[in-house]
Amino acid sequence: MPNPHLSGMPACPFAKRAWKDGKVLVVEAPDVLHESRKQCAAFSSSGKDLIVVASYTLPDRSALHEFALQMHQEFPALHCMEFHPDYDAGDAELDFLTDNTWASAVDEPYCMLFIQDLRTVVAASDRLAQLGYYEVYPPDEYEALVANRKRRLSHDET
Repeated sequence: MPNPHLSGMPACPFAKRAWKDGKVLVVEAPDVLHESRKQCAAFSSSGKDLIVVASYTLPDRSALHEFALQMHQEFPALHCMEFHPDYDAGDAELDFLTDNTWASAVDEPYCMLFIQDLRTVVAASDRLAQLGYYEVYPPDEYEALVANRKRRLSHDET
């Protein structure tokens, strides 16, 4: 759905096409960390643009975050981004991302790890930046979510 805070683009502007093209794999697992490592190892042969590993068994929020950073070290060509129900978008001044009219059909808390090709994510972010997508992001969140992955890619290319 278009988000007025993001230059009229949806929160995940490339998701609709990826779903339509069959480029998304969702895996539900009892252990999000174990399954995510396995999916990272198999990502290049998956034929997918995005793998989402979801679990109703919640690790500690900081443990999931540290795990995502660890996956960046183990799999430098990938970008992993976590979702945890204890993350407060309002505290990060990103509440505009959750400003929507739809309700989730899932009542039970869950976490997810999103796995994507780092080059693809950085190229998409560059296109979005040109369109003004990130203009409402607080500088520290932009740094953490966008600039850091671009630096990772630049560092890996040197």
